[in-house]
Amino acid sequence: MTHRFRDLIMRHIRSILLAIFLASPVSAQSYPSPDPVLRSLWTDGMENSQLPALAQVLLDSLGPRLTGSPGIKAANDWLVRTYASWGIPARNEQYGTWPEWRRGATHVDLVAPWVRTLEGVLLAWSPGTGGRDVTGPVIALPDLPDSAAYAAWYPQARGKFVLVSFAEPTCRPDDDWLQHAAPGVFDRMDSTRAQDRAAWAARVRRTGFVVASSLG
Repeated sequence: MTHRFRDLIMRHIRSILLAIFLASPVSAQSYPSPDPVLRSLWTDGMENSQLPALAQVLLDSLGPRLTGSPGIKAANDWLVRTYASWGIPARNEQYGTWPEWRRGATHVDLVAPWVRTLEGVLLAWSPGTGGRDVTGPVIALPDLPDSAAYAAWYPQARGKFVLVSFAEPTCRPDDDWLQHAAPGVFDRMDSTRAQDRAAWAARVRRTGFVVASSLG
């Protein structure tokens, strides 16, 4: 995304937010002020903003735009064409190099002790499997004292799927607990869950790595 495009987006956002915060709660269609600058901002934000159309293409039509992916190139090319349609000269600039990467289809199945399809998202720039099915045992990230201990443990994880996300204690949504649980039960569960989440986060930090997402 170019600096000029970001500036354009931010100008429209500021116009909309300023108009909303300064607007009278009684009138939703106009801003009752004699100040020509404020009236111009209101009109620009409420009637002339291109933000919804731009965001729809970038966020919905083009979707994820990972660095080095076909999505970001498509977004760059779309921006150049959009600028050209507005009469603004623009071109793509090369400002760095990185590996090309495409997030393809990801399918994860539990095959034992029962069969179930799982939800999973491949981490950015993860190596593919070459179209081959890969099977292996699943283990949880162990609770070790420091990064040196994890470094010594890593060979044991070779060929295994390591779960690195916190294991939620319940699949029931909180509002269901609040509606059906006995008094005090949800509060105890929620307190224990918070403590367990904090402990798990500390475990992950002790590995020395930052984990963005996982299959856990």
